[in-house]
Amino acid sequence: MASAVAAGSGYVLAGLYPADVDENLHVLGALLVFALGNAALLAAALGRSPLLRELRTVSAVLGLLGLAGTVLFLSRVDAGIGVGGMERVAVFPLFAWVTTAGLRLLGFRRSRPLS
Repeated sequence: MASAVAAGSGYVLAGLYPADVDENLHVLGALLVFALGNAALLAAALGRSPLLRELRTVSAVLGLLGLAGTVLFLSRVDAGIGVGGMERVAVFPLFAWVTTAGLRLLGFRRSRPLS
């Protein structure tokens, strides 16, 4: 949980300080997302709560995709989508997971009786 919060802080930091404004703070924020955000996804794949068990495969796939994107981005491999595109592959899995988990939670709440 703490790693997901730190990754969220990284998104905020990278957004508040674009690379052309303060490259050091932008890189710090990006590294928080790269390392802690994708680690949080892999940790979620091992979670034991009902929601995390349902999202185990999605969590693992997105976490591995994010880590692969991180390694390729830091290695400056563009894989045909440019280095900036590879950066997106490294940071978007956490967005995708949060969206998936949120939609699943909405469906879970609606499927339960309101007693």
